[in-house]
Amino acid sequence: MKKRTQIVICGDICPTKDTEHFFKTANANGLFNNALPILQKADVLVGNLEFALTNTCAKVSKIGPVLKGATNYINLFTNVGFTALGLANNHIKDCGTLGVKNTLETCKNNNIATLGAGSNSEEAKKPLIIEKNDWKIGVMAFAEHEFNAAYTNEAGANLLDVFDDFDAIKVFKKQVDYLIILFHGGIEYYKYPSPLLQKKCKKMIDAGANFVTCQHSHVIGTEETYKQGTILYGQGNTVFGYKEHNSDWNKGLLVTIQLDENKMVSYIPIKATSSGIVTLPEVEKQQLLTMMEKRKKEIQQKRFIENSWSIFCESKKALYLPHLLGLGRILNKLNRIVGNNIISMFYSKKQQQIIQNLIRCESHNEVVKTILKKSNNN
Repeated sequence: MKKRTQIVICGDICPTKDTEHFFKTANANGLFNNALPILQKADVLVGNLEFALTNTCAKVSKIGPVLKGATNYINLFTNVGFTALGLANNHIKDCGTLGVKNTLETCKNNNIATLGAGSNSEEAKKPLIIEKNDWKIGVMAFAEHEFNAAYTNEAGANLLDVFDDFDAIKVFKKQVDYLIILFHGGIEYYKYPSPLLQKKCKKMIDAGANFVTCQHSHVIGTEETYKQGTILYGQGNTVFGYKEHNSDWNKGLLVTIQLDENKMVSYIPIKATSSGIVTLPEVEKQQLLTMMEKRKKEIQQKRFIENSWSIFCESKKALYLPHLLGLGRILNKLNRIVGNNIISMFYSKKQQQIIQNLIRCESHNEVVKTILKKSNNN
């Protein structure tokens, strides 16, 4: 009979100005405070590494912040006792392909397994099997497409391929007892699944996953029980800095999975403070879990997800549309005559990169399509 085994999954982890000294000194006690025993008692500990571990950061062409840390920051993770780190996210390639390779090498040299990134797309796709107490625990990691992709001959993150990866999940599930998927997707600061995100996550469960956690949103979302599995839409931050007067940003969930005959999933709420990470006091914990339960019931209502998503997208119209609306007919014609110089004049390289990301990133693309559909009534 298999021995009871506890898995703990952390959300997004990244050093910031207020926490970087903990990483530099590998001070796990100072960073995690009373949450540290929970992490260290886990039989299997997994988290999302939301930055490149590298001492050399190449300048890359992208929008958004560059997240990086020195290779000796890995000592914090070894002190905590991480089993594996997921690298499929939108920041693993912030220091270029060398940054990805340095991250992979640093983790390997410190006996921490990785998944979700590789020196090419084939390596990035490889799932991970963790054997513990006679359990075979499978972990897969996928990201949406931003400035992060692995290609045939280029290091980067593993992108979710809707044509192949659901079949890959089905095949991989046959090799393991329990399958976890880390999905770095969804829209930031939104506490519900979009219609498309829900479809993708349900499809993962249909293919054999037991638990799917959606990271990247930076806020705690809601849970859905679907067939034989559980989906967490929004795990929140684990370590991403403290922001004053921003309760949603500061809170996150440690996911605990008890592997026995019941395979129970539960959550331990944590929060960032000016002195590191702590578990929530009991009253705050119950309030947070009650709100999660409320959202869980809401998404069971017919058309709630579609209506909520429509309202959210409408609120983002002023942010998205200016990046997408093109020139008028006359300026379009003039632009062709002058060899696209009108575009160059009106849209900087940075603006064009923003447009590129709105089109190719699945979640941003879904926002844009929803906005335009409502605006044009079709």
